[in-house]
Amino acid sequence: MLTGRELARIFEHCTPFEGDGSLKPEQERVSILAANANLPLEVQARAFAMAAAEGEGSPLIVQLSHNALSLIGGDPEAFPTPPGVHRDDQVRPVVDGAVIGNWMVEEFAAHYGAEWVAVSLDHFKLPPYDPPGQPGNPGPGLHFSEELAPLDIELAERRIVHALAALEPVHEKGLDRSEETLRSYVSYLWSARYRQFKQDFMAVVGTISPAWAMIDTEKLPPVLDFAVTRDVIDSVRDDMGNHDVVIEAEYGATGTRGQAIPYRPTRGPELESLARQIAAFIAYTGAEAIAYPIGMEHAARTADAHEPDVERLLAVQREIITWTGRYVPFVQHGGTGAATVVRGLVGKDNVNTRFLVAGANALADQVLANQRDIRAGDKSACGTGLFTKMTAAVYDATLQKLKECGSYGLGPTIESIL
Repeated sequence: MLTGRELARIFEHCTPFEGDGSLKPEQERVSILAANANLPLEVQARAFAMAAAEGEGSPLIVQLSHNALSLIGGDPEAFPTPPGVHRDDQVRPVVDGAVIGNWMVEEFAAHYGAEWVAVSLDHFKLPPYDPPGQPGNPGPGLHFSEELAPLDIELAERRIVHALAALEPVHEKGLDRSEETLRSYVSYLWSARYRQFKQDFMAVVGTISPAWAMIDTEKLPPVLDFAVTRDVIDSVRDDMGNHDVVIEAEYGATGTRGQAIPYRPTRGPELESLARQIAAFIAYTGAEAIAYPIGMEHAARTADAHEPDVERLLAVQREIITWTGRYVPFVQHGGTGAATVVRGLVGKDNVNTRFLVAGANALADQVLANQRDIRAGDKSACGTGLFTKMTAAVYDATLQKLKECGSYGLGPTIESIL
């Protein structure tokens, strides 16, 4: 299994830029596939390992989202505990799910000889922020929690002021510095919801030591995004002493099918301003990978085809290198609905729906073809064939995506890098 530092070296080698800042030829650029594993985990984790092991081997990041881990760990809302069955209430499902999921990915990778597989945490979603006056945020009159010492409150205030000072020089439209708004940001940082998120995230990172971890801040205001991301990364690096995991941050929101966030391409001075904001965000937080909107959509249907905003990608990625002096891979969320993969400029291509659809269609075909025998209780129609065909379909879809990303058979190159 790949460690975080090994994964970072692979991405550094796969930079799409030449030394002079020009783009490498397209045939020399690659994107690394990040495939989300969900229930049934044995089907997807097995299929991913089989695909990564084929031929000379391919790099593959197997992602476990917060939602998937909660389900794998037996979220009581999804899997109520029957009467008379004991459940350890002290163990959080997301941590249990991380142990089970990580173990299964590692076992299948070892079984098939998939050498270049890494485990990633995906979409550890922060609690929503409610602006002042909204139901979840009563405003500056809110009393501080008795669980927090004055020092905790002072630290939260300092984090917000510090983040504001870092963002303000590059945010040309101006920022809301009203006492009410800043107080609401401080309230968020010491809220029980935020502290629970950090507790879950740190517990999972500390338990399974993933190579990669993504914190989902997409709907937070920019100042709060700066402060929270810096807070989480500082906690991982300084408090936990973990300098291995690659932490992916997010600036701006990617829409979800049915909950559209309108995408508006920006050009000229407006694009330059956005690029500076994102570069400043990375410099301030220490993030090693970045997601921002380029016109994609989560949970896209098969027929959807969103054209990536290549001009934004180029402008932002170049500005990051100019500002920070390092290559920070862009992460494309909503990879299923991308009309094309912009190899290299998309450093990490996240795909979830495509594999779920491939598996579900294989299962549906098998069930429809054998519906009468299934209803009649015929063992052969109800048995393992349902799931072996499902596994084969996900395996085929993964191979196709690896080839689309240009990373199929990259094993020998990775071996030389590491």
